[in-house]
Amino acid sequence: MKCPAFIPALALLFPLAATLRAAEDGPALLDKVIQFPGSYAQVCDVCTAPPDLPYRAYQLSGFAGASFSKANLAAMKANRETLVKAIRARLLEIDLVKKAAEPKQDPAPEESFDGEDTGCDPKVLNPLLLEIILTLQATEVLPELLVLESKLVAGIAKAKDDAKADPPRVSGWFVAEERESYDENEPQAKRDRRTQLFQSRVAQRDLVILMGRLLREKSYAPYLTTSLEKAYVKGIKKEAQELGIADYQPGKPLPKNKQHLELSLDPVSKVPVDAYTSIAIPYSRESRDEVRAAAEKWIKEKG
Repeated sequence: MKCPAFIPALALLFPLAATLRAAEDGPALLDKVIQFPGSYAQVCDVCTAPPDLPYRAYQLSGFAGASFSKANLAAMKANRETLVKAIRARLLEIDLVKKAAEPKQDPAPEESFDGEDTGCDPKVLNPLLLEIILTLQATEVLPELLVLESKLVAGIAKAKDDAKADPPRVSGWFVAEERESYDENEPQAKRDRRTQLFQSRVAQRDLVILMGRLLREKSYAPYLTTSLEKAYVKGIKKEAQELGIADYQPGKPLPKNKQHLELSLDPVSKVPVDAYTSIAIPYSRESRDEVRAAAEKWIKEKG
């Protein structure tokens, strides 16, 4: 039986209708994947960092075992354009004074391993938002990241200088300070303030690392000359020697004592690197400014 001639035309309209619906759903999708990322694993070890908070190149500080489910990843990539537009607006809307709402339990997690089935408050600066940007390779949001990072730095500086000023509020970073002593007589409010300030500094480092990694993964030449990038390459070369993997070649079998490693060649330096490698690099205002300058140059060149 032949179909009426108008059926193919109608069929063409359905994908268009779906696209139009997706275009309207950017903010809603952004809220959903941050609030209910979909995949969870129990985290037994507490992540710690020294008081001076070095960069962890090129890794973001994860959110307590939460990650994006396959369904959420597919939705994010299928709706990249509208999601990136929503992210750009959200980065400028974030209020660093607003206290995060209590996380809601995921009603239908895709994966769970005895952990907390929760995400973050999508209206507050959180690491899941940064992970979305990284997943989408969204260099389009660099202008907004620069603005937000400046606000965060200003808020941190004010809180350091004025004991009565509240530190910036962020949500989802759970990094404990190494060698922190516990004083049972310390007022809870003072302890909470110190923790809040430390977490905001962790978030600021992650914003810088995110901008750097976005530019690095584009092999952007002005970024590759920064001191942060040079220190990273020096660090992975040293680690490759220490692990005995300097001669690793993709496709060749690993010795038995190296088979637990997830090795690849770093796409920029071509140095062998393990998937879970994190190189600690001392933080400095100069290195931060270099990353910002490279991002600003990228923005000008790309229009």
